[in-house]
Amino acid sequence: MSVSEDHTARLNLPLLWAGQAQKELFHNEALTLLDMHVQPIVLEIGAAAPPAERAEGDMWVAGADASGEWAGHAGMIAGWTGGGWRFIARRPR
Repeated sequence: MSVSEDHTARLNLPLLWAGQAQKELFHNEALTLLDMHVQPIVLEIGAAAPPAERAEGDMWVAGADASGEWAGHAGMIAGWTGGGWRFIARRPR
């Protein structure tokens, strides 16, 4: 995970900065990601594709052959939110 002045170092949460427009969007995004990080209870590990039936707050670990909206997110936690899919990458040690 790369360190950025726009995101936190450990959880990659978006940061606010002075003069930023629409701060509530960045704050809400950070809260959504934090909610996923705090208690990541997944329904399935290694799922190949996003499930057709899902509820807000449901999470899976995308498999190595992830496809569809999960393509390019293999091994990541995929969480369904009110704004669509959010992904959390494993943090290197």
